[in-house]
Amino acid sequence: MGKWADLHVHTTASDGALTPTEVVLEAERVQLTAVGIADHDTVDGIDEALTVAEDCTVEVVPAIEISATHNTTEVHILGYFIDHHNEQLVEEMRFLRKARLERARLMVEKLRSIGVPVEFDRVVEIARGGAIGRPHVARAIYEVGAASSLDAAFGKFLQAGGPAYVPRPKVTPGHAIDLIIHAGGVPCCAHVAKLRHDELILKLKDVGLAGIEVYHPDHPPAAIRFYKRFAERHGLIAVGGSDAHYLPGSVSSGIGSVVVGYDVVERLKSLSEDTRQRRP
Repeated sequence: MGKWADLHVHTTASDGALTPTEVVLEAERVQLTAVGIADHDTVDGIDEALTVAEDCTVEVVPAIEISATHNTTEVHILGYFIDHHNEQLVEEMRFLRKARLERARLMVEKLRSIGVPVEFDRVVEIARGGAIGRPHVARAIYEVGAASSLDAAFGKFLQAGGPAYVPRPKVTPGHAIDLIIHAGGVPCCAHVAKLRHDELILKLKDVGLAGIEVYHPDHPPAAIRFYKRFAERHGLIAVGGSDAHYLPGSVSSGIGSVVVGYDVVERLKSLSEDTRQRRP
């Protein structure tokens, strides 16, 4: 049996349904060699995962998924093997967490103004202490019967241009890359086939982007082949993972459903070590 890694998994620290402990145990159950804890705009789940992994066969890759914006386009930057106690990273993620809370509050106000009886306290409860995101608001919409699924709630209310959409706080992809590198991590662009801005990827490579997420549940085979060649051509690491959330009411891929070889983990780890050695 080969050695495989799922490098993109969310926990209850952001908008996943499984705790960090449950994620590690599930990764072990499906016989992964490594799992990346890559929560949205927070590192709060990493310590718990690392502690649990001490008694497991699974290696935890400390990671993050920073939500950035280029003009009006959402760009998600993954950071692997970060120092998750880095003060600058932690402080900026704390700011984003507060901004996420206010964003959710405004979404709830918009929903209530159009007759969708969502309660903000319920959204907070669904988040279970994690960083609040649109999936938590979508879950609340689904629970009150205003949408048939989480995906329908997004499409009907929460996508850009929707009646309850609120723009996210502005963090540029370049700044996200800087934060990750400063924390000793390796920045990679998430689900690039959904992004559809190849020219932006090349600009970000010039400022430190080291990889792209080639393997993702939303990437059809043709896109995987294209971006695998794209990564090879431009000297980028081809990463991947399930983007698992396990939210009820949503079609969600499971942990280990999309994997990469462990050699990718070794490349990321080596690059992170080089980055830390070069830091002043």
